[in-house]
Amino acid sequence: MKTENVSISHKNYTLYTQYQNNEKLRLEFNRLTQKVWEFDFENYYQSGYWDDNCILYSLFDGDTIASHTTVSLFTGNSTGETKTLIQLGTVMTDADYQKQGLSRFLMERILNDFKGKNDGIFLFANETVLDFYPKFGFVPVQEFEAFQHIKNLNPGERSDKRKLNLDQEADLKLFENMVENAVPNTIFQTKNKGLSFFYCYANPELGYRDSIYFIEDLNCAVVVENEEQTLHILEVFSPSTIDITRVIAAFTDIPFDEVVLGFTPEQNNFNYRKWKDDDLQLFVTEELEPFFKKQQLIVPVLSHT
Repeated sequence: MKTENVSISHKNYTLYTQYQNNEKLRLEFNRLTQKVWEFDFENYYQSGYWDDNCILYSLFDGDTIASHTTVSLFTGNSTGETKTLIQLGTVMTDADYQKQGLSRFLMERILNDFKGKNDGIFLFANETVLDFYPKFGFVPVQEFEAFQHIKNLNPGERSDKRKLNLDQEADLKLFENMVENAVPNTIFQTKNKGLSFFYCYANPELGYRDSIYFIEDLNCAVVVENEEQTLHILEVFSPSTIDITRVIAAFTDIPFDEVVLGFTPEQNNFNYRKWKDDDLQLFVTEELEPFFKKQQLIVPVLSHT
């Protein structure tokens, strides 16, 4: 944990970073997160998978959290080289402290702290703050969703699958091994073990804990949901590159007529259409802008913060 006294608009605050192990501060952070976003991070912390790639930046007024931004670090491989990517998320300011420059302070501090230490930053902004992020060099970009109609696919022989029960130690270890050793199956990679477990393990009600399957023939774990005749393949974890068509074949025992991916596949037998997450707009720094301008990409769904 790091602590620093700061003055913003002639008012004193305490800047805390990486303080999740301090129960008092963490619970206050959870209080505001629940108030603003209607969820919190306590299950994540108690799961034991909150690592140093999830960094809290919070301004406190005494014992009260006033403003916050979470920094998530990713190992990326969007250009054939290992890259360090950053996502800013859980951005929030308590109603009593808005329009006092607190979010600006946190943004400037984070950009300064990570200057020269990253290969690109991205974030999702709602429609109320679309004018805020361009002030810091962020630009809006379009995302594209990969999909395919099943009638146009030839999935071939179906592999057996089984649903993983992460309450069972053996299945949890198997899944952890898949996540840790996963290679990119996507053009825009955002690898972060802690965030994968945030979605797939720590939050049964919020995440995808009941949607994880293991396909032994392919040696891969797959996060899948079937909704309204659409098979959503949200993520594939495997120590080797996987043919997504073979993954699809493992699920042809359930009814669906369309496949939608939560990431941009490396293989080229998919169609693409514009995609937007509700009222959220993706912003990226200038280092990442060319990739989204030249290719039809999506930030992996399980990487959103």
